[in-house]
Formats: sequence, structure tokens, C-alpha cells
Amino acid sequence: MSAQVYNGKASYYGPGFHGRKCANGDIYDMYKMTCAHKTLPFGTRLKITNKNNGKSAIVEVTDRGPYAKGRIVDLSKAAAMELDMVAAGVVNVTVEVLGEEKRKPEAKAPLILYAPELSNEFINEVPKMDTTIEFASLVR
Repeated sequence: MSAQVYNGKASYYGPGFHGRKCANGDIYDMYKMTCAHKTLPFGTRLKITNKNNGKSAIVEVTDRGPYAKGRIVDLSKAAAMELDMVAAGVVNVTVEVLGEEKRKPEAKAPLILYAPELSNEFINEVPKMDTTIEFASLVR
């Protein structure tokens, strides 16, 4: 399977968008290695290479855009700094799709149903309560 590679112009967005919500729901942080792309799935990792100087950066798609004609990616300020393109503002780049980010699943507590060895520890930790007395006090 060959990698997807695109050539075009990149710009960046910085202080004016810092702290605003991205299209994926995250808060934009101009100091993170992120970008906006019109169609690639959120979480897709891209290698962006500045054709003028050969510098590259790995970014994650977190937002939609750019909406300026002729541009294929909008980079965070951190990514733009990595590519040494802040002064230029817009540069010719190569965009290589690396794949989707492997996000860590959220930690979940083990269910006793699936880990019976934890049941004794659980029983000893949970205080027992006389539910009849508890319920009776609520009804009165």
C-alpha cells in the first residue's frame, strides 16, 4: 500500500485562535503539533515538509480548514516554527499521510464480574449498611 502524498501550500494559525475549540472538540493550543485539513479524519498523523528548506514536522489533524484558496493544510504555530516558515507565512509543502493516531483507551475500573479475584478486596473495602434502617429513615 503506497502512502498518500500531496503537494501544495501551507499556512499557519496562531494567537488569534489560541484557546478556541477545534472542529474535533479539543481546545486549540498553538504550542502543540497540530493542523487543520479539509477532509482527512481527525487523529490522522501527517509529515509536513517545507520544500524551501527541507525541514519536516509530524502533526495531528485536529481541525478543519484551511479555507484560503490554494492551501492544503493550516499548521499550528509550533509546527510552523518547526518548519521555519513563520516569517514567510505561506510556503510550499509536501504532506505525507502517516496514518491515524493510536490513542490510549481511557482507563476503566475492572469489573468484579470479570475479575473474581478482586471481589474479596472489594467486599472488605465497602462499608456494609443496614438498608432497611436507611430506607425507613427516608420514608418517615
